[in-house]
Amino acid sequence: MQSQSTLRLFVSAALFAVVLGVAACARSSAGVSATGVATSRSSTVRMLLVNDVYVSDTLRDGRGGLARVASVRDSIERVTGDRVLFVLAGDVLSPSVLGKWYGGAQQVDAFNAARLDYATIGNHEFDGSRANLVARIAESKFVWMSGNCGEATGRAFPSVRGWDTVRVNGVKIGIVATTVVRDYPSYVRCRDADSVTTSLVDSVKAAGADLVVALTHRFIFEDTRTLEVEPRIAAILGGHEHDGRRAVRDGRLLIKAVSNSRTAALVTFTRRGSGWTVRDTMISIGPGMRDEPRTAAAVSRWRDTLTRRIGPDRVLGIATEAINAIDSISKRESPFGNMITDAMRLGTSSDVAMINSGALRFDDIMAAGPITVLMIEGIFLFADETRTVTFSITGARLRELLENGVSRTGVGQGPYPQVSGVQFSFDARRPSGSRVVGDLRRGDGRVLAATDTVRLSLVTYPACRGGDGYKVPEAAAVCKALETAPTAAPRTADLVIRHLESMNGRIVQPPTGRVTRLDR
Repeated sequence: MQSQSTLRLFVSAALFAVVLGVAACARSSAGVSATGVATSRSSTVRMLLVNDVYVSDTLRDGRGGLARVASVRDSIERVTGDRVLFVLAGDVLSPSVLGKWYGGAQQVDAFNAARLDYATIGNHEFDGSRANLVARIAESKFVWMSGNCGEATGRAFPSVRGWDTVRVNGVKIGIVATTVVRDYPSYVRCRDADSVTTSLVDSVKAAGADLVVALTHRFIFEDTRTLEVEPRIAAILGGHEHDGRRAVRDGRLLIKAVSNSRTAALVTFTRRGSGWTVRDTMISIGPGMRDEPRTAAAVSRWRDTLTRRIGPDRVLGIATEAINAIDSISKRESPFGNMITDAMRLGTSSDVAMINSGALRFDDIMAAGPITVLMIEGIFLFADETRTVTFSITGARLRELLENGVSRTGVGQGPYPQVSGVQFSFDARRPSGSRVVGDLRRGDGRVLAATDTVRLSLVTYPACRGGDGYKVPEAAAVCKALETAPTAAPRTADLVIRHLESMNGRIVQPPTGRVTRLDR
């Protein structure tokens, strides 16, 4: 095992190599145009991207940390003498444990300290009320953007821009921004992003932009389509997917970092004649990296505030091995997901339990050792959307719900189902709606026929709100009852807490094997 000092040296050396490469590019004084004629010093623009940052603090596994990202940006600026444009591709106000109480104020404070330049609105910015969103925007020292989502009246939210221009290192950059279209609260109205992108690019070009960059919070297949239909965009710096993505089309870049500042993407644009070359470096953010002091101080203030608010934590038991609850892991079958759904099924005495992976928001690793109440509360950050309702459903209808979870937009995404009490196989090569292959089987291996009826436990976001594409009319009666007695359905967090306590101090995760993926 590497010592901490060795790890620090390794990380510092890796960052030094990045900065050294940046410096070498900065010193380059001449290039060659497409015609082979020597050109004068190239104009260079650097942008640093993070996305889906729900926690500004360092994660339990030692990775991430907004103060480290800010230090990276500062290091590059010192070496090059040029400004680095720092951007966030959406999802910052929610969800998090701190966000339950502060509505994202803690994140705005941290990003203000980190000197963020631009942020596009992500879908989770709309988790709270309009008043909360407007207040957070007003507190921000950076610019919020979205060209397709605004007020229900059709106007933009106060101080939110669809496009903007900024001059960096002598280059006028045009930034356009769009947000994924979802089933949002009534105070939000969104237009199709593709229908507005061209007009946004027209606007920045008319304003004299030399370089056009899109800052988006959308699915990667939507971003890819945007590159196809709008050739004037040199790069898309995006968010929404959490696991880091990269694609290139006709020399133009699409890139997304890993959530919660586990990585930051440095994108460098260099003018070559009448065009631009684009290079990118994904920087891992982890132990041994320096903290930028002002950002670190802001993060620490809010951490201390949370401890004072919720009081002392309580140990539920000792985990015999690490519990991997990182978001990308939870969006396929995992011991973590199986543990959660076992708690739901056993706590409600149902036959089958299911939860959409998007409801599991811890996005970190719980190390082997003490598991506490606060850790479990950190999994379920939407209190009213993660209560558990139980109702009867046929085997045929359960299959349809599973089909939604493993559809093209479900696999590896929020709809993906974690299950208990049922086993099934699916093939992602097949069309959505026909991916579940063969029989459904109960937990004991018996076939669950299409005409059989089971008691299903499901959280309220898909069951009562149709979240993540689920349609569950069978839950209508229990959901209606919740309107008058919202606390009648148990909190899933409480079911998990009781389940872990029932293990008598030794927390052991269940094995996988409930879901078989046939295309791998």
